[in-house]
Amino acid sequence: MRRFLAVVFLVVLSGTPLAWAREALPLLRVEVAGNERIAQREIIAATGLKEGEPTDASRIRLAAQSIEEMGYFGRVVPDMEVVDDQIVARFTVVEYPVIESITLLGVPQLETGTLWAALRSWFAEGPRVPESRIRSILRDHDISPGKVLNAVSLRTALEKVLETYRERDVVTVEIGQVIPGEELVIEIVELPVLGHRLRGLSTVPEEEVRGLIDVPEGKVGRLSEIQDALRALTRSVYFSHVDVELQAGDGGVWLHWVLEERQLLAEPAAVSAIVLSGVQALPYERVAGRVGEVPSGEVGNYEALRALAPAHDYYLREGYFMLALDSELDGDVLRVRLREGALGEIILTGNTRTSDRVVMRVLELREGEFLTEARLSRARQSLMGMGYFSDVQLVPEWVEDALTLTVTVKEMERLGHIRGAMTYSPQEKGIVGNVEYAQKNLLGTAQDVSLSLARGLTGTGSTTWSLGYQGHAFPVYNLLSVDLYRREERGTLTLGGEFMVSYPLAPYWSLRTTLLSERSWEAAEGTPVGQRTAVRMGVSFSDRDSPIFPRRGQQLSVSLEKAGTFAPGAEYLSLLASVSRYWPLDVDTLLWEGRAALAQRLLVRTGWDLPSHYRFTLGGVDTVRGATATTVGGLALLNTELRFELAQGFAVAGFWDVGTALTKPHSVSSLGMEISAHIAGMYVRISMAWPDDRPASWVPVFEFGMQPMF
Repeated sequence: MRRFLAVVFLVVLSGTPLAWAREALPLLRVEVAGNERIAQREIIAATGLKEGEPTDASRIRLAAQSIEEMGYFGRVVPDMEVVDDQIVARFTVVEYPVIESITLLGVPQLETGTLWAALRSWFAEGPRVPESRIRSILRDHDISPGKVLNAVSLRTALEKVLETYRERDVVTVEIGQVIPGEELVIEIVELPVLGHRLRGLSTVPEEEVRGLIDVPEGKVGRLSEIQDALRALTRSVYFSHVDVELQAGDGGVWLHWVLEERQLLAEPAAVSAIVLSGVQALPYERVAGRVGEVPSGEVGNYEALRALAPAHDYYLREGYFMLALDSELDGDVLRVRLREGALGEIILTGNTRTSDRVVMRVLELREGEFLTEARLSRARQSLMGMGYFSDVQLVPEWVEDALTLTVTVKEMERLGHIRGAMTYSPQEKGIVGNVEYAQKNLLGTAQDVSLSLARGLTGTGSTTWSLGYQGHAFPVYNLLSVDLYRREERGTLTLGGEFMVSYPLAPYWSLRTTLLSERSWEAAEGTPVGQRTAVRMGVSFSDRDSPIFPRRGQQLSVSLEKAGTFAPGAEYLSLLASVSRYWPLDVDTLLWEGRAALAQRLLVRTGWDLPSHYRFTLGGVDTVRGATATTVGGLALLNTELRFELAQGFAVAGFWDVGTALTKPHSVSSLGMEISAHIAGMYVRISMAWPDDRPASWVPVFEFGMQPMF
């Protein structure tokens, strides 16, 4: 990149008459020479010089710099002449040529030939930036054959290329030679990690540090690997602060790890015991019982830290990641005071349209409570889940003895939309067209409204109008929603609505109460067909680490729905109980290294006095995939998935579904695989299943789903 700047932005301003000073005189005119393709009026406009205005050598130099910043010229030579006590400003420019071809050097070529070869190259070496993507970035910045080379646009494009490499997890990359000309030559250099250099060690052995750094030498440096090593060092009891710096070396990059040792003992001393204080978040006996024995005789800082490491790691295991230690030697007793991460001040930035009250309400973090990884993750998910912010950053840091949390949000520019789509509906068993108008975060108060129309284009051809409202930041409830709908299908007209409030019981726990009511008529004659008024109450718990691709935690919900008795219409009682668990897996094979998870869901649904049209369906895309749908009065399901995240928002899973009816002897199961994608707020999954209730065949049953199964 430095060589590129030296070649592209060379401007010679010395050795001209501008080197001698002259008082300001009126500008007579501006003359430009050497330009062939760039219009003279554009160049004069870029100078900012105007006839009649006082002009001197310094202003002409600034004008030459402005011409340079247009990007079309490799050389700009300014000059001036005094004519009848007026200034004539002259600029001689050397244009870059028209690009005839672009040659990219150093870009790895993906394997071609067979699909297997391409996949093996991709998985073995990790994500790469293909040549086609680089050329696309150049074209987006008007760097393409037939265009005049623009150095400013080229620099911006190359910065975008480097950003794309970082997005693909490659950080040790730089722009090498850039040779402008009719053949534009651009060299991209992927640099290997030469090794690791440690700074700041005084008592901790070097081997202890290198054991925590798992960044391969001799290979290109990947951001994820460096971040993992940085995280491991930061979480270690031995260091209070860790940073990493990249320094260019001969043919590669050195990683310099800047370490600040945590100091319990300023100098070796005789220590008979380590006594803890300040333990509040966890039982004292469990924490103190994990403190190791100190060696006899004089003990150094490293030995004291090693003895304290099991207790420190216990805090980390329980999620208390902001643990700080203060020590004092009292005779031969080392007293260590623990600061477990009780929140002090919370600072909000970036929310120019959303009120502070809304952010604090959804954040659900309070001063004085202990900050854990789960609470921090949940707070970020809650803010992101509102759909108002494109990015949310939560940064905790110790300021003297207080833990300060800085919350930085990046608000979306446009929260309203009018959108149309066509999707496959399993309920309609056909194609459904959707049109929706929505407006979110009205007046910055976390309130959303929407109006939608869904019309079946095949199958039953039903038509559904719906009007929805959601509020995320009421003083008591964490969610309030109202949904009104009008549905016409199979000659039946139904009007109904739902009103729901969610109340936070405790971290991760919510109580939901829903009132729903609907009435149906024959559309042609207006004869009443049915009526239902029901109340649904339930509790839910979720500490999943991600709403899109969860790998840790669990999700639980239990609800009862009662209809009738207190209102006319259908009378029944139904129960829903569901629990899901997630276990992380790290796939490390010759073909692929990536994130995976094992997920299981156990679901039970049953009811009493259920009318036929309110019973449950066993089989289908939301229960036992691929199996024939059967109406039952109660069911139990066990769904197991092994999920692989191929890219953010894109995953593939192998599944095994088992389901049984509770009211009659009927059981089904299926094996298969599913592809899911979560893009721009829309979710879709395609399953290919081999159920056991159909004749054996190599041809799977294909089904579409428009929401996650669990």
